[in-house]
Amino acid sequence: MSRREEDQIQFSLRHHFIVSPQAERALTRLMEVHGDTLRTGASKGLVIQGPSGVGKSTLITEYVRELESTNPPKPGHRAVLSVEIPSSPTKKNLATALLTAMNDPYADSRSHSAETKFSRIVLLLSSLGVEVVVLDEAQHLVDYKRNDAYEAADWIKSLMNETSITFVLVGLKRTERLLLANEQLRRRFSATVDYNRFMITETSWAHFATLLRVIQELLPVKSISFSTNEMIKRFYLGSFGLIDYLIKVVDRSVWLVQHRHAEGINLEILSEAFKDEVWSSATNERNPFDPAFDFKALTGQREPFENFDTIAA
Repeated sequence: MSRREEDQIQFSLRHHFIVSPQAERALTRLMEVHGDTLRTGASKGLVIQGPSGVGKSTLITEYVRELESTNPPKPGHRAVLSVEIPSSPTKKNLATALLTAMNDPYADSRSHSAETKFSRIVLLLSSLGVEVVVLDEAQHLVDYKRNDAYEAADWIKSLMNETSITFVLVGLKRTERLLLANEQLRRRFSATVDYNRFMITETSWAHFATLLRVIQELLPVKSISFSTNEMIKRFYLGSFGLIDYLIKVVDRSVWLVQHRHAEGINLEILSEAFKDEVWSSATNERNPFDPAFDFKALTGQREPFENFDTIAA
């Protein structure tokens, strides 16, 4: 294979859905809630909450792929509609976001009231055969401290009343505050999945070790073992248990090996990849893949995971 051909075939772990116990649990719960909606004909809701970088969006993408592969939608239909909630949500701009996602030519019409947009959404959801609506960045409904955000939450409740669709709120941990403050919405979103980073517990540690073994099996290049106790600790501290950072480091390492025609992934390659993708100013003692690493969590001042759990809450 020529260098040009090699460049065109880019390996990335993001092309693979790596099943972890929590991913499997979340997929199963989503499938169950979706199935309940189809059986009863009444809208049901699911909340998937967890910090950034754990793979929540990837999970939804995988569900769409599975759903469409087993039950392909009719031409012009779509089973799942994914929408990002605006950072300053109101019922009107949330309606605009939904209409835009459905390619409505009048989505941005300023002459249409929120009520008109609402009616168009109900009609389009039905005509497109939408079965699941995913509302991402749901924490914005909590963060925006104005009545407009609460009206937007009530608007979602009203939309559920007018349709027979599964609604999924995806957001940070604080998304649950929305349900605590709105009893009617809480009844509709009674199912919640906590989608967290890998933690330092006996069970989670074992799952993280299994994840590393699966990742290594997918690599197109040779590599040192990812499964020794030392390497598990290095990968955990280098990613803080977040699969997004793990993928960034491994993908970059593969790229470095391929483009330098190196023998394989080793600590030197991983150390460089960490600096490229996570923390460019890391010293040898604070780089998890450097032989001089001190094996302390990167949660200090101005370190990559400083206050991470507080911010993600």
